[in-house]
Amino acid sequence: MDTTPGLPDWIRGFPKNKSLPRTFKNIYEVLPNETKLYGTESLVDENCVPEPTWKYGYWKTAELFLLAQDASNLEPIEQRRDGDPQRGLRPHPDPFCAWDWRFDKNGSPQRDGNETNRNLHWLARQIDCRKLYGSAFVGLLKYGARGDSPPRGQPVREYMKKVLEWVIDPEQTPNLRAIACLGVQARDLVCDVLLDTVQSAQLKEAVGSSVRVDDLYIVHLMHPGRRNQYKGGCGPRAWSNWQKLARDCDFPSCLRRGSGRDLNSTQQTNLLPPP
Repeated sequence: MDTTPGLPDWIRGFPKNKSLPRTFKNIYEVLPNETKLYGTESLVDENCVPEPTWKYGYWKTAELFLLAQDASNLEPIEQRRDGDPQRGLRPHPDPFCAWDWRFDKNGSPQRDGNETNRNLHWLARQIDCRKLYGSAFVGLLKYGARGDSPPRGQPVREYMKKVLEWVIDPEQTPNLRAIACLGVQARDLVCDVLLDTVQSAQLKEAVGSSVRVDDLYIVHLMHPGRRNQYKGGCGPRAWSNWQKLARDCDFPSCLRRGSGRDLNSTQQTNLLPPP
């Protein structure tokens, strides 16, 4: 797999003035040796065993960019880095990697299980193309609880826009054909960077709305997190809009609308969101 290109200093060094009050830390302050731009480019377990179906770290050959919202909270990343002896947690070999939704050998959820990645993985793997999975807020880790507001302020917004411009530059992703905006935060960022007023209004009409900018296809999809689980953002109920993406871009897909019958029973157990 072609992996993250070398990151420029302005990405790793943001913000320049680290003495100013703020509500976040950049991942490179927490993990100085981290080389990925997006934690979701990889998924390994506590023994450093990669998930073979997790293929969202392509760059030079990426055709579809899955852009979600914020990366993570600061506290769980620090806990992954340091471990927690009181809870029997060893330091994780890849603290910034995607949160693991899978089940262990006893059938219990992994300790850091996260339903967003499970829900997204079930949908995204039905589309046969090379993908990059990232976050609008890049590696800016917010303080506070999981549902708290993401980092704010003009410097943060300008940083997010500059990073997105860098990612979609042909120097980094020369084969990119489509961006799937997973949620409002991602949609609005893409509008700010790529679209004019008319195109932005078109993309914001509804979930499933899409526009084309030259050869790049952009679609607004519902974020597949737990809050949208019963609003049609996950599982077969969400598939019609993902299928539209595949159809409009001529990406092969392996799941008929509203059907999971082509997946075996093990895959359905591990991937399908709960009813």
